[in-house]
Amino acid sequence: MAGTGIATALALTLAACAAVPPQAGTRALPVARMPTISPRIRPLCPIRMGGVYVRGNAAGTNTHEGSLKISTANEEWISANLDLIAVASSSISVDSFARIRKSQRLFTPLLFTYASTLYEGEHNGNVGGWKPTMTSWTLLDASGKEVVHPDSGAHWMDFANHDWAEHWRNQAIGLMRAYNADGVVAAELPIGNSAISASLQKYPTMETRIAATTEWLRTVDAKHQFLFIPSAIGFDLGAGHTTLPTPPGTEELELPGRLWDEYFSLTDGAWAEGWLRPYWADGDVSEEQWEIEVEAADRAARNDQVFIATCGYKNDSELEFALASYLLAIHHQGRLVFQPMPLVEGAPNDAGLSLDVAQREIKAKARFFDVPLGVALQERHTVPVTNGLVWRRSFANGLVYVNSDDKRSVTVDLGGPMERPTGERVRSVALPPHSGAILVYPRAQPAKADSPKPGGPSATHR
Repeated sequence: MAGTGIATALALTLAACAAVPPQAGTRALPVARMPTISPRIRPLCPIRMGGVYVRGNAAGTNTHEGSLKISTANEEWISANLDLIAVASSSISVDSFARIRKSQRLFTPLLFTYASTLYEGEHNGNVGGWKPTMTSWTLLDASGKEVVHPDSGAHWMDFANHDWAEHWRNQAIGLMRAYNADGVVAAELPIGNSAISASLQKYPTMETRIAATTEWLRTVDAKHQFLFIPSAIGFDLGAGHTTLPTPPGTEELELPGRLWDEYFSLTDGAWAEGWLRPYWADGDVSEEQWEIEVEAADRAARNDQVFIATCGYKNDSELEFALASYLLAIHHQGRLVFQPMPLVEGAPNDAGLSLDVAQREIKAKARFFDVPLGVALQERHTVPVTNGLVWRRSFANGLVYVNSDDKRSVTVDLGGPMERPTGERVRSVALPPHSGAILVYPRAQPAKADSPKPGGPSATHR
């Protein structure tokens, strides 16, 4: 009876996860004449997809061109495949998000903006409203001159200038309301803005940049008028002082004293632009850093905050490690989403910020992104295995293991056959440093029909 229950649960999971067979490598589009209303895309497939997309957003355009209007076909693809998206207002029409929500009622639409740059004219991510008098709000170098922006007609704005922060907030609210968005993603916060290399008059050290970021966040806080999702580059840094305790239920072991805790009450989540494997760097983060970033994702998911885990990878093994780590942190079918950043030789390392690339990658790696694990049955925890400890989490239809160690390789004996996303059936898994395994219980095989008895009907006759 127990085996029958597992088989039934798995069958239901597979039906909910795939409108087409998984091996087809594609996701179903909504019915054109009457949108299908669903609380989430494939509720029993726990990996939620989404991200920040700033280029290649029109069907048939060059992947690495600037943002264009999202086509109707792409709106349909987004509603069928993503739970969250952040795009520049110049990429969409004022009705795009409303149309997507007709098919995906719990879809989270966000606008992509720049927190430190203001353009005189139209530009992707620009909040707008430039006036010549705003020159007094610009960022100054050590000699007192305006820091030159690399883009024509653009200005770096003073990090902690209250007038700029208030202008940004008011413009962001206006854009959000005009485009029916839930909030904004803000890139280029002072602590993560590596594009500015000049010595600055008011912010010569990282400590002064941290203080400026804190002041800017306090000023733009709109008291829950919209979701504010900043780029979290630099949030792993120490705050330089003891941080206040976060509310009950939001405490994590490694986040106190860091900017994750310092900024928790001032934000509604984070765009973790370089989660676990920064696409601009070589290799994975250390085990210590891995724990910090998984805790940040875990807390956001527990509290239904937005968390965009933008993660680079070069091959299937690195992707499985990233997704296994992600699966340790998910809760409540929430707004923790995974943004794939494939690192392909010859392509820009930020190619994953293109919606065209996302479409191809989600289709090509559907066996990973659509893995039918079902709901999580427990919290992540460590278990002893051959040669060390690994992280483990049990799901209704499978298990996830992660070896976050920097040096040690381990082997996990499974006690029975299980299937990996590639379809390989295994009884044990070798996990080198910084690796993971996503495992599904084998699909129940249909019972063989009895041989027909001589002179009588077959056993399968109805």
